[in-house]
Amino acid sequence: MKVVFHQRVDLVGDVLVPASDLADIDPAGYARAMSKYDDTPERQRLKVTEIPGLARTWTEVVFLSPVHPHAIWRAWREIRGKELPRAEFWAIPADNLPHGTVVLDRTVSAVGDPLDPAEVARFDPASFTTATEVPAANRAWLEEMVRRGVSGAWFHGIPHVLAPGAVPVRGARVIGWEEPV
Repeated sequence: MKVVFHQRVDLVGDVLVPASDLADIDPAGYARAMSKYDDTPERQRLKVTEIPGLARTWTEVVFLSPVHPHAIWRAWREIRGKELPRAEFWAIPADNLPHGTVVLDRTVSAVGDPLDPAEVARFDPASFTTATEVPAANRAWLEEMVRRGVSGAWFHGIPHVLAPGAVPVRGARVIGWEEPV
């Protein structure tokens, strides 16, 4: 399987665009997208965090997951003992991603800090395979969330595929994360 995932949102047209591009085409969508960075000083700095090798900032890329959503749903159910609420995702063919797409695997820098160039690698659709299990860092994060009695940030500890521009959803399937791989 060679697909990446993005949680389904309302589209303007038939492409996913970086949050910063929404300012001109969907001001309300832009406000919603940017508001999620207002809660902590670290998250506020994300808006201006540069992606090494892309000459773009955090809000100038489209974030995609290389891990099948069911793996996250299953890990949460195993750890928490209950299912996540229904959510839908586009399963987007890796070949749809624009040239220059990279993978960010944040293992050195902390949220809000500049990204270490060693955390960013070129995305190669030919050698890419969708992950069907969550990485250990994500499982540890989910366990910490359960210990703290909170939920959310289910993609923490999962590498991100960052597309430098619009991502067409043509050929994408819509799936729920409770749907098995």
